[in-house]
Amino acid sequence: MKIKCTFHIAIAFILIQLTDEFSIAFAYGICEKNPYVRILYVTFAILSLLTMIYLYTKYIIRIQMQDLFLGMPLPKKKWCITAVLMPVLICLFYIFFTKGTFEKGNLTYKEIIDVVTISILSSGIKAAVTEEIVFRGMILRLLQNTFGKKCAVFVSSFLFAVYHFDGIDTSDIKKVIMMIISVEIAGIALALVTEQTGSIWSSVMIHCLYNILSGESQIFHIDVAQNFPAIWMYTVNSKNMLLTGINGSVGFTASIPTMAGFTGIILMVIYDEKKKKTYGKKL
Repeated sequence: MKIKCTFHIAIAFILIQLTDEFSIAFAYGICEKNPYVRILYVTFAILSLLTMIYLYTKYIIRIQMQDLFLGMPLPKKKWCITAVLMPVLICLFYIFFTKGTFEKGNLTYKEIIDVVTISILSSGIKAAVTEEIVFRGMILRLLQNTFGKKCAVFVSSFLFAVYHFDGIDTSDIKKVIMMIISVEIAGIALALVTEQTGSIWSSVMIHCLYNILSGESQIFHIDVAQNFPAIWMYTVNSKNMLLTGINGSVGFTASIPTMAGFTGIILMVIYDEKKKKTYGKKL
């Protein structure tokens, strides 16, 4: 059973990589003009991944898609509000409580379209939907069925961190540790929300809006150095990695303010569960 679970998880990693590469090649093979190519890429990436997982789970694993947290319910109102507030508060923290320089990018109309489509479609919708399908859908459920809920939350979150290794210098042990801890916390928060709501869609909303609004996107970008075009930029004057995260990789996701934001979500889920138990005892 454990060997089968490990094999299926490896397949999940392969599927998300292959469908992404296929979608890029397919979209650019049809059209190279933004925003059309970006729309095609994101659409194909999501649909091809869903199709492959549907076929794999139905004919190989022999479970239903609904059993992978991919069905109803849709995002809960509470988590939609949280999805907006958390990244906005993180941005406000940096603007008001850190020294830095705010500036507007000198972009052409075409560059603005590129920036917006990349930030909303690729970094936001595509990354959130595909990663939640794999890590909080397929992998979380497989681990639950094999090792139990608690183990599933921590292991799926660790694998989520490993998935982001390609963006950092793995020879720098500090960066590796910071990335594992920070992305693990984010993964735990998203996994707990998925378990509480019974589907991935509230987690998709949190993940998507975090990527778009938190200062990680090119619409409003927060960093210690501005290495690519953005509409608005805030350059933080600090070398403290606990405050700035990992420049050029998962960025401010690996910072204390962002980790505090996702920890807040974890505490919200724990509070909700305790409240349910207390209410159940009273009945």
